[in-house]
Amino acid sequence: MSLAKDKLIVALDVHSLEDAANLVDKVRASASIFKIGSQLFTDCGPEAVKMVHRKGGKVFLDLKFHDIPNTVKEASRAAARLGVFMFNVHAQGGLSMMRAATEGASTKAERLNIEKPLILGVTVLTSMDTRDLQEGAMKKDVESQVLSLARLAKKAGLNGIVASAKELTSLREAMGKDFLIV
Repeated sequence: MSLAKDKLIVALDVHSLEDAANLVDKVRASASIFKIGSQLFTDCGPEAVKMVHRKGGKVFLDLKFHDIPNTVKEASRAAARLGVFMFNVHAQGGLSMMRAATEGASTKAERLNIEKPLILGVTVLTSMDTRDLQEGAMKKDVESQVLSLARLAKKAGLNGIVASAKELTSLREAMGKDFLIV
């Protein structure tokens, strides 16, 4: 990803395939990666991914997989089969779950002779603060939790994490330049 358009991710947070297609058409000269989240995927399913591909774009499938390892492994296989460029999992799902995601995506990509999708760990939702974490029985502050989960994601073999710009400097210092931060 060297060009600016290859670094910009446009969220397709709309309810219809038509609205998503119009947004892709409107910005595809400036962006090549499009995020399909729960909203659009629930409304339109895999057809949303296919539409972005038909228009020459890459897909960041933002479904934040978080389940038992075997379920995440199978969901990761399905994401790879769809040909997504990247997808994410909740890092709080643990080391085994994240390793299962990597295994599922790698195995399916290898069988299909396609490039394995990048897998990102979601550390702490960007809408959460320390109080939110502590209400959920976590004793760490946001920055400490993000860093801890980022290290776990790296150990699991993930390509990077999704994080808030607030933690970018400390994450880059701790994780190195080759670990993706989206």
